[in-house]
Amino acid sequence: MSEQRQGVILYGYGVDAVAEALQDLDPRYVLVDHVLRESGKVPVLRRRHAAEADAVRDAAPDVSWRVVDLHRPGVDAEHARDPLLWLNTSQVDPGLAARTIDQSDLLTWYAIFNPIRVDTVDGGPAADDYSNLRFTVPDGHRMVAHAVREGGTAPECSRDAEQVLPSQDLWALAPLRNAELCQACTHRHGQARKTTAAGCGDDLD
Repeated sequence: MSEQRQGVILYGYGVDAVAEALQDLDPRYVLVDHVLRESGKVPVLRRRHAAEADAVRDAAPDVSWRVVDLHRPGVDAEHARDPLLWLNTSQVDPGLAARTIDQSDLLTWYAIFNPIRVDTVDGGPAADDYSNLRFTVPDGHRMVAHAVREGGTAPECSRDAEQVLPSQDLWALAPLRNAELCQACTHRHGQARKTTAAGCGDDLD
């Protein structure tokens, strides 16, 4: 998170576990029941419902709040106003949720090697229902995730890729896409899960 005054509001399911994981991740995160004014600390408030999260944000508009919706699939519940970070608790454990919240300004760019080829089986234009499209996965096809600050440009460590595509995927969640992780970006920014990429990016020595 940036150096300006920040705060985190967690609501939904598993808020206590995620709050504790945030505190374990970085002592700047302080679990409180009210807005904390202490310099250098990030208050983490736990609420059950979306309306309570919105009320906290309305009561302290001078704080840049990261409001986090911890939800479960198949459970219909009201959501807080945007901006809002959604985390599916069936896919994200407390440690990964904490890393995602902490790295919310890091987005993912995907470097694609030997891209999938798309043509038509009949040599003509694509049908309206795409029924004549053919997808060919060449040998050596792979996708490597890189971390870029929000608003940044393509990372230099992706220069050998045939395609480099930006996304709104948060860096900490990149492993959920089954993409390899760039060792250089992992070294610079850290990652909640082990790097699987080999030989990608800058020299780490």
